[in-house]
Amino acid sequence: MTNGHSGIWGDAGIRFTGFGHYFPRETIQNESFQDATTSVVEDRVIGGIGVRTRHRAADDETPTFMASEAARQALADSGTDPAEIDLVIVSHWTDRNYRDEVGALTAAAIGANNAMAFEVAGSCAGFIQAVHTAGAFLTSPGKYRKVLVAASERVTRRVRPGSKGAMLVSDGAGAVVLEASPGGEPGLIDSVFHTDGSLADMSAAYPPHGWVKSHPDLNDVALDHIRRAVQELLERNKLSIDDIDYLVPHSGTEPLAKGIQHSLGADPARVLTNLSFRGNVSSASIPSTVSELKQRGVLKPGQLLLSPSIGGGVWCWGGLLYRI
Repeated sequence: MTNGHSGIWGDAGIRFTGFGHYFPRETIQNESFQDATTSVVEDRVIGGIGVRTRHRAADDETPTFMASEAARQALADSGTDPAEIDLVIVSHWTDRNYRDEVGALTAAAIGANNAMAFEVAGSCAGFIQAVHTAGAFLTSPGKYRKVLVAASERVTRRVRPGSKGAMLVSDGAGAVVLEASPGGEPGLIDSVFHTDGSLADMSAAYPPHGWVKSHPDLNDVALDHIRRAVQELLERNKLSIDDIDYLVPHSGTEPLAKGIQHSLGADPARVLTNLSFRGNVSSASIPSTVSELKQRGVLKPGQLLLSPSIGGGVWCWGGLLYRI
């Protein structure tokens, strides 16, 4: 039973006022993975793939371009002028150039000329990390009242071409606008974010190609940490899983998606992802799912959502409890 919320952002009046998403022009149909090269570890981690369609970005669809497209949509959805944005945070890890700062480039591209901007690199948990960070700024003594958070990834560049893993991943972006009105009705209720560097090798991109390799126990370890994040949010806010309208997790693989449903005892009809028709978009998966399903009318204002994720080989994990 719901006994009320006591989340860390409950009194801050932080609302999600706009959502947006972008997927590249090229759509790829997964006909069959019989001809794809694979390994025992890849089979164990990926399972049956579970992805029907996915997207691959062209060279001109850079992380900055995709983040900007999703951001413009979110700004339009919220009715916010880019000049009103105080802070831009972009989650991105798949194109590490050691030169261009995607956060700053995105702010410049959308005309958020008054905003401070930076990027975070929490891999699949990057959106959680970015929103958690945004909450800290929105409740700080500084005059941050409107924050744009975007997640933009080209995951297709981080897998071995022709592999089974290449049929799982996709490129795309998602974005949200967050606004703080202290004392107002909360949208962002609570968030948790944790790190453990000893788990970094569970999944990582290694030289010379920068293709991701995973540990065979990745799904089991990831599921355990997702369960911890969910339990922490539910217990702190005196909620049960049945009080949540929809669970919108990052479901990096089909086995992980099914594991989340079973381990949390969640009704499969109330677990929403875009894995089957968009592929694994890393940190863009949660915001793009919410944006698309809100646009379609599946998700409605006022509904209570819980979004957990793991990232960076499980070196970081966390979750968000919020109303849209």
